[in-house]
Amino acid sequence: MDSDIHTRVVVCDRHPYARLGIRGALRRDPAIEVVGEAADIVELISVAEARDPDVVVLEAQAQHLDKLTHVDAAVVVVVADAESAGDWIRFTQANIRAVVHGDDPEDELVEAVRRAANGSGYISPGLSGELMRLVRTTLPRPLRPVPTHTPLTSREAEVLQLVRRGLANKEIARRLGLSEKTVKFHVSNVLAKAHMASRAQLIASAASA
Repeated sequence: MDSDIHTRVVVCDRHPYARLGIRGALRRDPAIEVVGEAADIVELISVAEARDPDVVVLEAQAQHLDKLTHVDAAVVVVVADAESAGDWIRFTQANIRAVVHGDDPEDELVEAVRRAANGSGYISPGLSGELMRLVRTTLPRPLRPVPTHTPLTSREAEVLQLVRRGLANKEIARRLGLSEKTVKFHVSNVLAKAHMASRAQLIASAASA
């Protein structure tokens, strides 16, 4: 990775010493910069708004998962076992880009952050075998059209498809060559036309009945 390119990271974990350990692990790559910390997802929302991270490294907390949709960054989840990792993968409302095990070597976490930052996914080798079995039982179903009273423009349709795949506004902007402000404008228009209140509803509507 080019040393001039910095990936901005916020660390979210309820334990201060765990956050310290994650900071230490990420120092292995000089192109990764930890710009903030949070103790839970509620605090993470305000920290992410203030620090504008590219990636969030998150302890697999069970509370307030619905609020994670308000964090506009790729998410790397640190889990305790393959079963909990499967639960996170099924949680499609979140911008999950990578999953690592809490006992994995530090290099795995660094690699997960790198992959999440460039838009690709990552599952640490220690989890991959069991997760393949879990994922085979929860394969995504075809996307169902979003019912609207006013037709979507071609750009709104492009943005909608990327939202329903779990991409954050920042990543959608990069892929479509738009500003984040423009992407937010299109998302707002889609929500209004679909009479929906949140991105989570758009994503949930993607599954066939």
